Amino acid sequence: MKRNTTNNQRTNTMRNIILVGFLSIVSLPLLSAPEIKGSPQELKGFLYPTDKIVTISGEAEETAYSDKAIVSLVITTENKLLSEAISKNGLLRENITGSLAASGISLDSIKSSRFSSSPQYGWLGSKPSSFKVVNRMAISITNESHLKEIAAVADQSVEIELSDTAFEHTQKDEFNEKVKASALEKILKQKDFYEKSLGVKLVPVGIRDSNVHHRATRGAMVLEEIVVTAARLEKPKSSSFMEYQDQPQEPSFDEVRYQASMSVDFKIED
Repeated sequence: MKRNTTNNQRTNTMRNIILVGFLSIVSLPLLSAPEIKGSPQELKGFLYPTDKIVTISGEAEETAYSDKAIVSLVITTENKLLSEAISKNGLLRENITGSLAASGISLDSIKSSRFSSSPQYGWLGSKPSSFKVVNRMAISITNESHLKEIAAVADQSVEIELSDTAFEHTQKDEFNEKVKASALEKILKQKDFYEKSLGVKLVPVGIRDSNVHHRATRGAMVLEEIVVTAARLEKPKSSSFMEYQDQPQEPSFDEVRYQASMSVDFKIED
């Protein structure tokens, strides 16, 4: 009996020693952690910075007119022999290129693309009675007189058709920078006004380009809709599934509005 009591005491002693050692190890990081001291106001400033930030926003827009047009000519030739149809098509395009170059349009602005050919069958015919070859020429111009020259060339032959005109604005990057600069100028004017009125100093600490883009004006969109609708109504239907067709193109507009919206964060200093 006495021996059992002694063993229990030893067991309890060992448990206490182990528990004390464990608590000592756990408490070491707590004892070594830095202690933050100070008044409630000082502690609040440490945990929550007191910098006062104000955001000023500005918007700007500019309207520009497209200064470049890409005119598409479709050249269609047909012959019993495919080689003859191809040769005639190439000769027509060479003549068109020569006429346009003579009128002052540079050769670099005249491109040929989208070549296609398709056999034409007669009634109940198992062999093609002829071959139709179609090619598109794209001419880049920058003034109206060149458009008149292209129209004159198209009027010379039923095999030449003026099919489409797309507009471009070549100064897109310059106008994007222009509206950004204008929006930023408005922000700086507001900054000067607040500094003088409130007697504070505003120091820029951040800037955001929240929205810089361009789109067609309402008038340009209406005009484009009228032109596209008329072209669809006038386009003849064809029974040949291999007949040349223009690929879908992005809408183009003669008048474009550039817009920018910016925000600048300022730190308030008394």
